Amino acid sequence: MKKVMIAVCSLGLLACGCTKPPPSDVLALQGNWSGKEADTRHIGSPTMVVQGTNLEVYEADTNIWYKANVVLDETKTPKQMLLLITDSPLSQYVGKRANAIYQLQDGALTITANEPGNPSMPANFTSADARTVVFKHP
Repeated sequence: MKKVMIAVCSLGLLACGCTKPPPSDVLALQGNWSGKEADTRHIGSPTMVVQGTNLEVYEADTNIWYKANVVLDETKTPKQMLLLITDSPLSQYVGKRANAIYQLQDGALTITANEPGNPSMPANFTSADARTVVFKHP
């Protein structure tokens, strides 16, 4: 009888979803974000909108923007973000991939990305050749 009860309780735990993995960062990325550049090489405050796996970034100069499909790799340290640029007035970037690392911490999203077309992944959040932006929900 004890074995039957243990089996029934175990099935109940499985059915209620108690063994589900934690939610993906894709959920945490959703919505509107306001950014601040981490260094002085770039001026202005970019904004970002994430809907599903689609991302749009608008620079302070509103004539410069990017639309991309996003794939996250949460198994890497730091976590990685692959951005396939699908549209931009900067046509040399359309169809290219931008490699980025990201961190979600205390309501902030830090993204460090290489220029689209650069095949390497930034090594850390202070990589000299990469651009780092810290985003927050407005």
